[in-house]
Amino acid sequence: MSQPLEDHLLHGRRQRPEGPAPVDIISVQSQLVYGYAGNSAAVPPLRQWGLRVAEVPTTLLSNTPFYATMRGKVLPVDWFGGLLQGVRERQLHARAQVLLSGYLGSVDNGHAFADWVEQVLQEAPRLRFCLDPVIGDTHTGPYVEPGLEAVFRERLLPLAWLVSPNAFELERLSGLPAVTEQEGLKAARALLVRGPEWVVAHSVRHASGHLVTLAVSEGEAWKVVSPELPIDVAGTGDVLTALIIASLLDGEAMPRALERAVAGVHAALEATLSHQHEELDIMVAAPAARFDGAPRFTAERA
Repeated sequence: MSQPLEDHLLHGRRQRPEGPAPVDIISVQSQLVYGYAGNSAAVPPLRQWGLRVAEVPTTLLSNTPFYATMRGKVLPVDWFGGLLQGVRERQLHARAQVLLSGYLGSVDNGHAFADWVEQVLQEAPRLRFCLDPVIGDTHTGPYVEPGLEAVFRERLLPLAWLVSPNAFELERLSGLPAVTEQEGLKAARALLVRGPEWVVAHSVRHASGHLVTLAVSEGEAWKVVSPELPIDVAGTGDVLTALIIASLLDGEAMPRALERAVAGVHAALEATLSHQHEELDIMVAAPAARFDGAPRFTAERA
């Protein structure tokens, strides 16, 4: 943003309280005008849960890449870095409980983000960093600049408290196959050596027609098995990660958080199919996840 524009925008306010507004989560992800991925998928269920979210966009796009056209752009690194600087200037990192990151858009943005994370975690040691290492998917292959994988592996994984890859991303980061449940467990444990306390891996194959979501720490391993539905929409991993974070911040243990998150995503997919919408019906995810009855999908030891 140019200095003349800043001069034009800055102005005083006659009356306002001096106390800082509460912030629970800082979410650094892509942002869409239409459809659900990145912040556009993760933030609505977080807010439905009652959490306060500060959104930092890494991209501003008209829609997901599934359409014939897509407008907008990855934020230039000076824009992106300026937004991160603004977060620090307002001391949001000192008040938030979780820092969540997803699609970063470019290698330059990845390095700028890693520099910033190193700084804010030193300044706010209670802040927990959740890394969703967006690289690609099994049916698409990688859809980020190749250098971003090294940023995730070498710079961000050692800083993360929780990392939430899909099966394809788990393979890329661990260097091991992660198609089946047993392969996924082995690959997840390989990532734990890099620094995170938890690896939550989704879209791993369990058996014919079913998927397994794994949550693995040094001393625990849990799984939730759910039917694979005949639908391919963006945003499911973003919603899953958001619901797990919300549940954990609510005081739930990881097995219950896993149950809630899978139930929420599955309900959103079912609603999308039922209504024949081209985009994920995310508004049903949080209510389904917060249902207090018996869990729809039960976490078991893996």
